[in-house]
Amino acid sequence: MNDTITVVGAGPTGLTAALVLAHHGIQARVLDRRDAASTASRALGLQARSMELLAMLGVADRVEQTAYRLAGSSIMRGERVVARQRWFPPDSPYPYTYVVPQQGLETMLRDRLAELGGAVEWGRAVTGVAADPSGVTLRTAGDGDLRADWVVGADGAGSTIRQAAGIAFPGERTGEVYHLADVRFRSDPDLGDGAMWLGASGPLMLMRLPDDGLWRVFIDVTDEGSAQAVRPDRASLQALLDRRGPGTLEVREVGWTSVFRSRLCLAEAYRSGRLLLAGDAAHVFPPFGGQGMNLGIQDAVGLAWRLARVADGAPPEMLDDYARERRAVAATVIRDVGARRRIFALRHPLARAWRDVMLRVVSASSLAARAASRSTSQIDLSYRTGRRTAAPAPGDRAPDAPLPTGSLHEAFRVDHFALLRIGASPALPPLPEPVTVIDIDDDSDPDGDVRRRYRMDAGLVLVRPDGHIGYRGTDVDSVVAAITASSPTYDRQS
Repeated sequence: MNDTITVVGAGPTGLTAALVLAHHGIQARVLDRRDAASTASRALGLQARSMELLAMLGVADRVEQTAYRLAGSSIMRGERVVARQRWFPPDSPYPYTYVVPQQGLETMLRDRLAELGGAVEWGRAVTGVAADPSGVTLRTAGDGDLRADWVVGADGAGSTIRQAAGIAFPGERTGEVYHLADVRFRSDPDLGDGAMWLGASGPLMLMRLPDDGLWRVFIDVTDEGSAQAVRPDRASLQALLDRRGPGTLEVREVGWTSVFRSRLCLAEAYRSGRLLLAGDAAHVFPPFGGQGMNLGIQDAVGLAWRLARVADGAPPEMLDDYARERRAVAATVIRDVGARRRIFALRHPLARAWRDVMLRVVSASSLAARAASRSTSQIDLSYRTGRRTAAPAPGDRAPDAPLPTGSLHEAFRVDHFALLRIGASPALPPLPEPVTVIDIDDDSDPDGDVRRRYRMDAGLVLVRPDGHIGYRGTDVDSVVAAITASSPTYDRQS
């Protein structure tokens, strides 16, 4: 019988975890301290890799119907373009950054969860946590105690679950303060998808939102004195845009606003016994590059498929593999975002002049633009521990490829392993369930696209429920071992 699982936090991370579990037939309890769903737009961009995972959950099509497809932006000085940050669509069914306000995504995720029989329990703030070897007791405000076998802490940067687990959250406050706002202008700016001004007081950025005429404004106000602590209003935003932007934008309407104080923090562990962390409970950093919400969604998938297997009897040590993989990814993202933050925040005029020259040089390079587009999309994200090779290897994202009936990615499921049996591969013994076997031969792959992208004419490729390769080779026994392994499968290759 499945263990009981409670997810604390009904943001994108918590809802994604609950959805993956629901696909495995496990109805997790989802608790949220808020009395109702949020109306704040907050995070915005969904990258290609996250969209691929949301497609397996039945949500990506809904995002596509409402999202704005972001494909580049400009670096400005006044009304003059200094450099264009070009977008080269990566090799993915979802080749853009999909701009959808967080509350809209949460609605889609909740609707999909409801279709699978789940729901969010609002007003259930967790006020106490007591874990023991057999489970976890959660005390919730006004509702007594709940008992769970496993608890997923997706409850944000101030995570109650992380604090109860005694997991340190080291990092630093970087000192920058930003004002965020969703605004409409008197006339729609001719700025394409977005623009950024890198002045002496730090960055000012504009991004187009899906709602017609709505823009996200993001302004470094670190040097604005006491004004930095006050939520922005129409007058303050107008003054900042006049002084530091193009000088031609008139704010007509201000919607959601926020004050953001920059931090770079990474939890020392993602698991303590039966308490597990994901999303902002495990890592926080500034929103440069639109990586944060995506990191949380991918955390949730990487954790939940393993947690479902543990609930069905797999070794709990499998959850340590989640922590090893995802914490290493978060550390890399935090390092990269921190470097970008420092470049954008330069104050010294000579340093800024050097930066602007470098930005112009880099923006002129198609090779650099392609690399930046792939990095932002997160499709190059890999858990492999060995050297990079041209052929997709264990730990890498499994490439997509066309099939006569659709595409390879459409055959992947969050509740199944997929086994590609390519060419004249050996016969298979009974495999642990659930595994979907996909035969790749001249009939199913008439143009050789799958074999070319996987650089394999004959052999076996095991794809995990999170869409990453678990095994590549020719040994059937190794396939079975990779499916049942509690140790990282990317170390298994023949």
